[in-house]
Amino acid sequence: MEIIYFLIASFLVVIVPGPTVSLIIANSLKTGTRAGILNVIGTQLGLIVLILLLALGFKVISPFLEDIIKVVRIIGAIYLMTLGYLSFTSKNLSDNSEKIKKFEKKFILQGLIVILSNPKAFLFLGAFIPQFIDISQPIASQIIYFGILFMIVGAVFDGMYAVIFGKFREIIINKYINILNKLGGSLLFFVGIWLLIY
Repeated sequence: MEIIYFLIASFLVVIVPGPTVSLIIANSLKTGTRAGILNVIGTQLGLIVLILLLALGFKVISPFLEDIIKVVRIIGAIYLMTLGYLSFTSKNLSDNSEKIKKFEKKFILQGLIVILSNPKAFLFLGAFIPQFIDISQPIASQIIYFGILFMIVGAVFDGMYAVIFGKFREIIINKYINILNKLGGSLLFFVGIWLLIY
Protein backbone atom coordinates (compact mmCIF):
# COMPACT_ATOMS: atom_id res chain seq x y z
CA MET A 1 0.00 0.00 0.00
CA GLU A 2 2.88 2.32 0.83
CA ILE A 3 4.28 1.85 -2.69
CA ILE A 4 0.93 2.82 -4.23
CA TYR A 5 0.87 6.03 -2.16
CA PHE A 6 4.44 6.76 -3.20
CA LEU A 7 3.68 6.19 -6.90
CA ILE A 8 0.60 8.44 -6.72
CA ALA A 9 2.59 11.16 -4.95
CA SER A 10 5.42 10.81 -7.51
CA PHE A 11 2.91 11.10 -10.37
CA LEU A 12 1.45 14.31 -8.90
CA VAL A 13 4.93 15.77 -8.52
CA VAL A 14 6.14 14.78 -11.99
CA ILE A 15 3.15 16.12 -13.96
CA VAL A 16 3.65 19.66 -12.61
CA PRO A 17 5.78 21.47 -15.21
CA GLY A 18 9.17 22.64 -13.99
CA PRO A 19 12.54 23.46 -15.57
CA THR A 20 13.10 19.90 -16.84
CA VAL A 21 9.66 19.64 -18.46
CA SER A 22 10.12 23.08 -20.06
CA LEU A 23 13.46 21.96 -21.50
CA ILE A 24 11.97 18.73 -22.87
CA ILE A 25 9.05 20.59 -24.48
CA ALA A 26 11.37 23.25 -25.97
CA ASN A 27 13.69 20.73 -27.59
CA SER A 28 10.86 18.46 -28.74
CA LEU A 29 9.25 21.45 -30.48
CA LYS A 30 12.51 22.72 -31.91
CA THR A 31 14.22 19.50 -32.99
CA GLY A 32 11.82 16.60 -32.55
CA THR A 33 10.88 13.75 -30.23
CA ARG A 34 14.34 12.21 -30.13
CA ALA A 35 15.87 15.40 -28.71
CA GLY A 36 13.24 15.43 -25.95
CA ILE A 37 13.87 11.76 -25.16
CA LEU A 38 17.60 12.44 -24.92
CA ASN A 39 16.82 15.28 -22.49
CA VAL A 40 14.87 12.74 -20.42
CA ILE A 41 17.93 10.45 -20.39
CA GLY A 42 20.02 13.38 -19.14
CA THR A 43 17.57 14.21 -16.36
CA GLN A 44 17.47 10.54 -15.33
CA LEU A 45 21.27 10.48 -15.10
CA GLY A 46 21.07 13.60 -12.94
CA LEU A 47 18.47 11.95 -10.70
CA ILE A 48 20.80 8.97 -10.22
CA VAL A 49 23.48 11.37 -8.96
CA LEU A 50 21.05 13.14 -6.62
CA ILE A 51 19.65 9.89 -5.23
CA LEU A 52 23.13 8.47 -4.61
CA LEU A 53 24.13 11.68 -2.83
CA LEU A 54 21.00 11.44 -0.72
CA ALA A 55 21.72 7.79 0.07
CA LEU A 56 25.28 8.67 1.13
CA GLY A 57 23.87 11.04 3.68
CA PHE A 58 22.79 14.66 3.49
CA LYS A 59 24.98 15.58 6.48
CA VAL A 60 28.16 14.32 4.80
CA ILE A 61 27.73 16.31 1.58
CA SER A 62 25.78 19.36 2.76
CA PRO A 63 28.87 21.50 3.61
CA PHE A 64 29.95 21.40 -0.07
CA LEU A 65 26.55 21.14 -1.73
CA GLU A 66 25.61 24.82 -1.77
CA ASP A 67 28.80 26.00 -3.49
CA ILE A 68 28.75 23.20 -6.06
CA ILE A 69 25.11 23.79 -6.96
CA LYS A 70 25.60 27.56 -7.19
CA VAL A 71 28.39 27.22 -9.76
CA VAL A 72 26.58 24.53 -11.79
CA ARG A 73 23.33 26.53 -11.72
CA ILE A 74 24.97 29.70 -13.08
CA ILE A 75 26.86 27.81 -15.82
CA GLY A 76 23.73 25.84 -16.72
CA ALA A 77 21.56 28.96 -16.83
CA ILE A 78 23.97 30.85 -19.11
CA TYR A 79 24.29 27.78 -21.37
CA LEU A 80 20.52 27.40 -21.77
CA MET A 81 19.91 31.13 -22.26
CA THR A 82 22.52 31.12 -25.03
CA LEU A 83 20.85 28.13 -26.70
CA GLY A 84 17.50 29.86 -26.40
CA TYR A 85 18.81 33.07 -27.99
CA LEU A 86 20.42 31.16 -30.88
CA SER A 87 17.20 29.23 -31.47
CA PHE A 88 15.02 32.36 -31.29
CA THR A 89 17.12 34.20 -33.86
CA SER A 90 17.52 31.19 -36.15
CA LYS A 91 15.84 31.42 -39.55
CA ASN A 92 15.35 27.66 -39.95
CA LEU A 93 14.51 24.79 -37.68
CA SER A 94 17.36 22.38 -37.24
CA ASP A 95 15.65 19.83 -39.32
CA ASN A 96 15.68 16.13 -38.65
CA SER A 97 17.60 15.57 -41.83
CA GLU A 98 20.45 16.95 -39.76
CA LYS A 99 19.97 13.51 -38.22
CA ILE A 100 20.43 13.70 -34.52
CA LYS A 101 22.59 10.80 -33.61
CA LYS A 102 20.98 8.33 -31.25
CA PHE A 103 23.18 9.42 -28.39
CA GLU A 104 23.70 13.07 -29.23
CA LYS A 105 25.56 14.27 -26.14
CA LYS A 106 24.29 17.83 -26.36
CA PHE A 107 20.70 16.97 -25.41
CA ILE A 108 21.74 14.52 -22.70
CA LEU A 109 24.03 17.19 -21.25
CA GLN A 110 21.23 19.76 -21.24
CA GLY A 111 18.97 17.45 -19.24
CA LEU A 112 21.79 16.65 -16.82
CA ILE A 113 22.66 20.32 -16.30
CA VAL A 114 19.06 21.37 -15.68
CA ILE A 115 18.34 18.71 -13.05
CA LEU A 116 21.68 19.19 -11.26
CA SER A 117 21.51 22.98 -11.34
CA ASN A 118 18.12 23.03 -9.65
CA PRO A 119 18.85 22.77 -5.89
CA LYS A 120 15.17 22.29 -5.18
CA ALA A 121 15.30 18.91 -6.92
CA PHE A 122 17.77 17.61 -4.33
CA LEU A 123 16.00 19.28 -1.42
CA PHE A 124 12.67 17.94 -2.64
CA LEU A 125 13.96 14.37 -2.88
CA GLY A 126 15.50 14.80 0.58
CA ALA A 127 12.14 15.83 2.01
CA PHE A 128 9.91 13.57 -0.09
CA ILE A 129 11.54 10.13 -0.03
CA PRO A 130 12.19 9.92 3.75
CA GLN A 131 8.45 10.15 4.42
CA PHE A 132 8.08 6.63 2.99
CA ILE A 133 11.06 5.08 4.75
CA ASP A 134 10.84 2.44 7.48
CA ILE A 135 13.51 3.44 10.01
CA SER A 136 13.76 -0.14 11.27
CA GLN A 137 15.20 -1.16 7.86
CA PRO A 138 18.49 -0.08 6.17
CA ILE A 139 17.99 3.56 5.13
CA ALA A 140 20.35 3.84 2.12
CA SER A 141 18.85 0.86 0.27
CA GLN A 142 15.33 2.22 0.81
CA ILE A 143 16.34 5.66 -0.51
CA ILE A 144 17.77 4.02 -3.63
CA TYR A 145 14.67 1.82 -4.02
CA PHE A 146 12.20 4.71 -3.75
CA GLY A 147 14.52 6.86 -5.86
CA ILE A 148 14.40 4.30 -8.68
CA LEU A 149 10.59 4.19 -8.48
CA PHE A 150 10.50 7.99 -8.70
CA MET A 151 12.84 7.88 -11.72
CA ILE A 152 10.61 5.37 -13.51
CA VAL A 153 7.53 7.57 -13.01
CA GLY A 154 9.51 10.62 -14.14
CA ALA A 155 10.91 8.89 -17.22
CA VAL A 156 7.46 7.70 -18.33
CA PHE A 157 5.72 11.06 -18.03
CA ASP A 158 8.64 13.20 -19.22
CA GLY A 159 8.91 10.81 -22.17
CA MET A 160 5.22 11.42 -22.90
CA TYR A 161 5.85 15.18 -23.03
CA ALA A 162 8.66 14.55 -25.54
CA VAL A 163 6.49 12.32 -27.76
CA ILE A 164 3.41 14.59 -27.65
CA PHE A 165 5.28 17.80 -28.44
CA GLY A 166 7.53 16.04 -30.94
CA LYS A 167 4.44 14.85 -32.85
CA PHE A 168 2.89 18.32 -32.56
CA ARG A 169 6.04 19.69 -34.19
CA GLU A 170 5.79 17.21 -37.06
CA ILE A 171 2.17 18.18 -37.73
CA ILE A 172 2.78 21.92 -37.99
CA ILE A 173 6.46 22.11 -39.01
CA ASN A 174 5.91 23.04 -42.64
CA LYS A 175 3.67 26.01 -41.89
CA TYR A 176 5.05 27.38 -38.68
CA ILE A 177 8.81 26.83 -38.71
CA ASN A 178 9.68 30.32 -37.44
CA ILE A 179 7.03 30.20 -34.70
CA LEU A 180 8.43 26.87 -33.47
CA ASN A 181 11.94 28.33 -33.43
CA LYS A 182 10.80 31.31 -31.42
CA LEU A 183 8.65 29.24 -29.05
CA GLY A 184 11.40 26.67 -28.43
CA GLY A 185 14.02 29.40 -28.08
CA SER A 186 11.88 31.39 -25.65
CA LEU A 187 11.30 28.31 -23.49
CA LEU A 188 15.02 27.52 -23.35
CA PHE A 189 15.84 31.14 -22.49
CA PHE A 190 13.25 31.25 -19.70
CA VAL A 191 14.44 27.91 -18.31
CA GLY A 192 17.86 29.58 -17.99
CA ILE A 193 16.34 32.58 -16.18
CA TRP A 194 14.31 30.20 -14.01
CA LEU A 195 17.48 28.44 -12.88
CA LEU A 196 19.06 31.76 -11.93
CA ILE A 197 16.18 33.10 -9.84
CA TYR A 198 14.05 30.11 -8.79
